[in-house]
Amino acid sequence: MKRFLWIWVLTALYIQGMAQTSKTTATGKIVAVTKTTAAKTTTATKTATTKTTNNKTSKTPKTTPSKPTSGTITNQAKAAANAAVAKTAAAVQTSCGYLCNPPLPYMPAKLDILFIGNSFSIDTSAALPLIFNSLGIRNVNVYVLYKGGCSMKQHYEYYKSGEAVYELYRYNIQGEQQLEKATSINDVMKRFSYDVVIFQQYSLDSGDFSSYEPYLAKLIQAYNIVKLSSRTTFAFNETWAYASNNKSLGKYKTQIDMWKSICMSVKKMKSTTGIDIVIPCGTALQNARNVESLNVDNELTRDGLHINLYAGRYLLACTFFESIIAPCLTRNLRDDMSNYGQSTDIGAVTNANRTLLQNCARLAVANNYEISEFAGQ
Repeated sequence: MKRFLWIWVLTALYIQGMAQTSKTTATGKIVAVTKTTAAKTTTATKTATTKTTNNKTSKTPKTTPSKPTSGTITNQAKAAANAAVAKTAAAVQTSCGYLCNPPLPYMPAKLDILFIGNSFSIDTSAALPLIFNSLGIRNVNVYVLYKGGCSMKQHYEYYKSGEAVYELYRYNIQGEQQLEKATSINDVMKRFSYDVVIFQQYSLDSGDFSSYEPYLAKLIQAYNIVKLSSRTTFAFNETWAYASNNKSLGKYKTQIDMWKSICMSVKKMKSTTGIDIVIPCGTALQNARNVESLNVDNELTRDGLHINLYAGRYLLACTFFESIIAPCLTRNLRDDMSNYGQSTDIGAVTNANRTLLQNCARLAVANNYEISEFAGQ
């Protein structure tokens, strides 16, 4: 009996020891797993925290800002808006100069254009009625404020003095009409509600940009004070180089040098002022001078300076039309079938040369500062 009792005690002790060992082992595994998981979780959390903290630190100092009030948010929003406006204004000033030029009007009921210039402005506009009649255009009036040899500096001085030293002409489907024999630039600026205003420099000074400013800017300011129209598009007429035998070429050496100087000045004018519409009469003429059949008279001039009365004036009118009027009215210059002058006139416009002259104008409008190789096609 005692023997069995002893065996039972030993057996019970053995079973208890085995259970304790299993429990410890099991607990140890669980604890070990738990500790490992916790360690991994803690490490991941620390890593994420470190990354987030590093990212924040790289952008802004690690601070704990106070909670802003609604007034602070409003002030910050206003400051941001003001900064955005200032940035936009600076960009406009850089890209557009002192003037943001509105686009040309599209399909207006009436198109009124003011040309502030001199005899070269008359030459540019004189053949426009011919094209208007051919295309049946009745709603366009081109007003030319004329003072022979007048520069932008003189226009500005005449504006300040208010002197009635100008003649005023109108070109439309009815032809050329002189409206005034003696008027002032001040009066004409506010005479009509102009859609487009065109400026032009005195031809001999056209290749000298220093002669443009500050007079062009001041003339634009003056017009904006007295204008009747709610919006006006500004344009600039690029004049032409003189014939090769003209003595005044000494200022530029050669005809090509004069043309290049004019192009450089007009290009600088565009970047400085923001006037982005150029009527490239000078380049159109150089295109025509490179076409043997068109290079009549004295290199398409009647006196080495002013343009030939027929082919020359028609060429300039085509350039004007393509630059200003065609985009407004969506009319095609190719539809013009005008004949200009008599068969005995030097440079008369006929079926033989009309398309070539139109080509020279179109190519100049496509590229204001390059003589085209395709002018004779």
